[in-house]
Amino acid sequence: MKQILHILKFKIIAFLRFDTKFTFNSIIKSFGSSLIYIAFAAGGYFFVQRLFYFLLVEIKIGLFLLHEFISMILFIFFISVNIGNIIVSYSTLYKSNEINFFLTKPILPARIFAIKFLDNFFYSSSTLIMMLFSLLAGYVVYFKLSFEAFLLLVLGFVPLIFSAASLGVIILLLVIRLASQYGIKKIIYGLISLYFLIIVFFFNLNSPKMLVTTVLRYYPFVSKDFYLGDLIPPLIKFLPNNWFAQSAYWLVRGDISFSLAYLFLQIVLSLFLFSVAIYLGHRWYFKTWLLNAKLSADFVSRRKENKSFFNLENKSFLKLQSESIVKRDLLMFIREPSQYIHFFVLLFLIGVFIFSVAGIKFVGLGNYNLQTMIYLSLFLFNLLFISTLSLRFIFPLISLEGLAFWKMKSSPVQNNFFLKSKIVIFSSFILLIALSLSFFSNYKFGIVLTVFSAFITLLAAMTIISINFGMGGLYTNFKEKNAIRLSSSQGASLSFLINIVYMLFIVIVLYKPLSGLFLSIMIKRPFDLITFYWSLIPIAIPSFILIITFLKLAANSIKKDF
Repeated sequence: MKQILHILKFKIIAFLRFDTKFTFNSIIKSFGSSLIYIAFAAGGYFFVQRLFYFLLVEIKIGLFLLHEFISMILFIFFISVNIGNIIVSYSTLYKSNEINFFLTKPILPARIFAIKFLDNFFYSSSTLIMMLFSLLAGYVVYFKLSFEAFLLLVLGFVPLIFSAASLGVIILLLVIRLASQYGIKKIIYGLISLYFLIIVFFFNLNSPKMLVTTVLRYYPFVSKDFYLGDLIPPLIKFLPNNWFAQSAYWLVRGDISFSLAYLFLQIVLSLFLFSVAIYLGHRWYFKTWLLNAKLSADFVSRRKENKSFFNLENKSFLKLQSESIVKRDLLMFIREPSQYIHFFVLLFLIGVFIFSVAGIKFVGLGNYNLQTMIYLSLFLFNLLFISTLSLRFIFPLISLEGLAFWKMKSSPVQNNFFLKSKIVIFSSFILLIALSLSFFSNYKFGIVLTVFSAFITLLAAMTIISINFGMGGLYTNFKEKNAIRLSSSQGASLSFLINIVYMLFIVIVLYKPLSGLFLSIMIKRPFDLITFYWSLIPIAIPSFILIITFLKLAANSIKKDF
């Protein structure tokens, strides 16, 4: 216990230590960061209230259906946190230099495991906790709940996240143990297939469309907040995301006993999974660390035997300077398992999303406002995927140069050429994914919306990429080699918040022209397409300004003396 407290003490000191110089730029940066955090928290607070008003007052879906939608969103959230924790834990528990340092000291590996697991959880959750507080505050104020109710909701949500994180590290330990016997590729492919089957099974069992159709049979009694718990599939009732949604539902209804029962289940599950994670870490962590070292060495030896296009010895159509920069980045990406595993996991989630929404057509529901909200929700999900990819793979690009950055500064390579070579490969992949998301989400809405959405998505993707690239240059950290930790840093959090504000701006601007289009389709009235496409201008002008501003920010960031 003394060892754990000793490490915690100095981690807290390192976290609280203030060694920033008081300069005009640092003050402006800190003020801007605080302003963005406050603006985002306020935006989330008011957005929740407006969304609930629209769903409960204008659409009249009722409390039960609202909380079932919350449950479905929380399921995807739980899976995302779980997968993300697997990747982050692998990077910090098996690949970081800090672990190599700790293992040379008289500290039990099990205690190192416990400290790093908690460190990962709290390090990567600062932005998430801020989002949680603002959204939950909006929820509490809308339903006019007490401060004690707010604390109960927080007390229910934190164990939900903690359960996902604990389950993630348990799965990681099992994966490395099994990989040593059956091969890493078989285990990874099997794990991806398992997650895919879980998501497909969940939405087949708890289909949103089927749930809405079934609940609306009870209209208008739905708006009177009748509890329709028999409509929830029995298996879904055992999931922690459903426990939180049900706890919030009964809290709003004023039945504190039911709410506390679900909260108790949530806390018990999180403590159980955490205990299992600590026990397996005590039994397996050092063994799996040695196994991972062996697997990594075998992987490196096999890679040396196989020469590919990315080998610097092979010539390509690129110029020499471009070839050295591009191939080096690709080789760094390939040689780090957490990099490409995370990339394929994100592609997998995008594939699941495309599979779920491809070909959906909402026209004919009889409510053009609801059609517009559903369409904009899909559009916002597309942009969130693009933002996640950009934050993960564009933001760390400059910082990942590490010590090699000083060699670039002393070489005859122009700064703009260097930046262009750094960004072109990854941004091309992200733009291709963005266009794919746009097409599969829109092709059944007709050619007008397909072309319109493709243009907006492409413009938004270019802007989001530029924002993350510029913020990555502004918040460079050449000492950090871990791309995942870079994309979880304060600068990355601010970049993500700027992305969110920009995406909400697009959604607000698009609401009026899209609602007009859906209204004209519903009443079969001709629609002025010229006016519709003119609505692109209020989005295009700010987008181009942001692109130029943040690309210049990236260019200026590498000119300064470090």
